[in-house]
Amino acid sequence: MSLDVLFSDRPMCVLIGADTFPPDVNGAARFARDHAVRLARRGHDVHVVAPAVSMRSRSGIEFYDGQAIHVHRLRSIRWPFHEWLRVTPPWEVRRQVRRIVNDVQPAVVHLQSFIDIGRGLAYEAQRAGVPLVATNHVMPDNVIEFSGLPRTLQPRLARFGWNLASTVYSLADVVTSPTPTAARYLEEQTDLRGVIPVSCGIDLDRFTPKQTRPRENRVLFVGRLDPEKNLTTLLTAFSLIRSDLNARLDIVGGGAERDRLVQTAVQLGITSRVTFHGYVTDHELVGLHHRATVFVMPSTAELQSIATLEALASGTPVVLANAMALPHLVANGEEGYLAQPGNAHEFADLIERILQLTDASYARMSRAALTTARSHDAGAITLRYEQLYRDAWLSPLPAA
Repeated sequence: MSLDVLFSDRPMCVLIGADTFPPDVNGAARFARDHAVRLARRGHDVHVVAPAVSMRSRSGIEFYDGQAIHVHRLRSIRWPFHEWLRVTPPWEVRRQVRRIVNDVQPAVVHLQSFIDIGRGLAYEAQRAGVPLVATNHVMPDNVIEFSGLPRTLQPRLARFGWNLASTVYSLADVVTSPTPTAARYLEEQTDLRGVIPVSCGIDLDRFTPKQTRPRENRVLFVGRLDPEKNLTTLLTAFSLIRSDLNARLDIVGGGAERDRLVQTAVQLGITSRVTFHGYVTDHELVGLHHRATVFVMPSTAELQSIATLEALASGTPVVLANAMALPHLVANGEEGYLAQPGNAHEFADLIERILQLTDASYARMSRAALTTARSHDAGAITLRYEQLYRDAWLSPLPAA
């Protein structure tokens, strides 16, 4: 029997390294959680190394979507200029992850970033001769915004971040990023080549596609309320929508910009038609997607956008910024429309266009949205990663 057949037929022990993980709420944490759950449900022995929410390290079983996952939490402190970003003391990481690697004996390590835990785990995987797969969800340019350091230093800090990404990911057997644009961008900013685009995937059975057009005109945004999301553009666009359309705007998520955005809504005179929901449960989120007539993502820094995939899986037409990886999710006029980043008037026009579709035209756009979501089915994505793990396992890097 070949090694490939032997390995493909048996469960793997997979060690996932994540510098952000629930209770954090962001795309990278969401993918790490969902991927761990999907692998475990397929019978693999899944372990996650992630920051603790206190200065106490611990290991134990945690449950996500009813699935037990082994989580090794490393003590950390919250970065004072950010809502959820946490820092694990760098001088402790390698010692702690070395113990975890020795105890767990993984078949493969899967990094989700190149920061503290990702970097330490990369070096320890190489030392132990464990195959290494890395997925990049991080744009240093965005992280630097929360450094609290002078803006004049931020370009140099961003370059340092990309150099660090290049150093860490060069240790990996396989490097992935969620879309072709994200993969190409990573290659442009680093010395890496051959980055493989692999979608974050979407659990289609979590969302119920619309059978009919929603009764109300509701505009939905889901995501972090941080600067790169450009939510001022959305609020301004919403203020320009014709009043006789009786539209409402639902904004889901938390972040550094919440108070400023609430004040912007006051200044625009739209507070009676805008609801800032904050964080919601998964069940509540499904309901908000189901009631939404159109989903809007004005961000210019998306490496994929799981929130947009969830909208498409709900059969919701979308209006997206024509920036970074978002154009991969919509063919203009099919699942929705692309708008010029920052152009509130264009966003408003395109939102109105969807709100005024006939029922038949809306149904066609809704079906197109669902078809696109199905091409990102999480089951196929998990199988793709299993194949990448096998490929790395069959040709591992030598131990350091």
